[in-house]
Amino acid sequence: MDGRVTIAVTDGVADVRLARGEKLNAIDGKMFDALAEAIAALSSRAELRAVVLSGEGRFCSGLDMAAMAGGELAGLDLAARSHGPANLVQQVAWGWRTLPVPVIAAVHGVVFGGATQIMGGADIRLAHPATRFAIARCIGASSPTWAASRCGTGCAGMCFANGSIPRANSTRPKRWRRGS
Repeated sequence: MDGRVTIAVTDGVADVRLARGEKLNAIDGKMFDALAEAIAALSSRAELRAVVLSGEGRFCSGLDMAAMAGGELAGLDLAARSHGPANLVQQVAWGWRTLPVPVIAAVHGVVFGGATQIMGGADIRLAHPATRFAIARCIGASSPTWAASRCGTGCAGMCFANGSIPRANSTRPKRWRRGS
């Protein structure tokens, strides 16, 4: 898993952590691979009773823009269904749903972009009260329908409809403004 993701299983509970804290656990090519490998490794563990997914430092800041700008992600074949019904990018979210045990996403810090989709693949999502959520509208393959089906219409609606950045402990989202 190239050090991007760690797994520790104790008493049947897998502690899965995104382990790229120095880069806010940003998703690069190696992180995509590591997450897919973690899901595959967990799927064959008969003693597994639950999975807790979290991140070191913060949960995940989304796509690693430096890796994207550097062309590292240009080779991803989005048409290839390399993981059953999913391609590699989809698998890091969808794969959690395929595990035969409950998956709990324990998020904190930031949950931006693709991190909302990874979190959305979990059966249960728990957020620290200060956690910030955001989805860049009209960028990439994120869709409001998919996000709403995974993380609920409240969060997805606020992010897609009006650019809000909701916090886990607020009933009213913080309004995002350019330059802020």
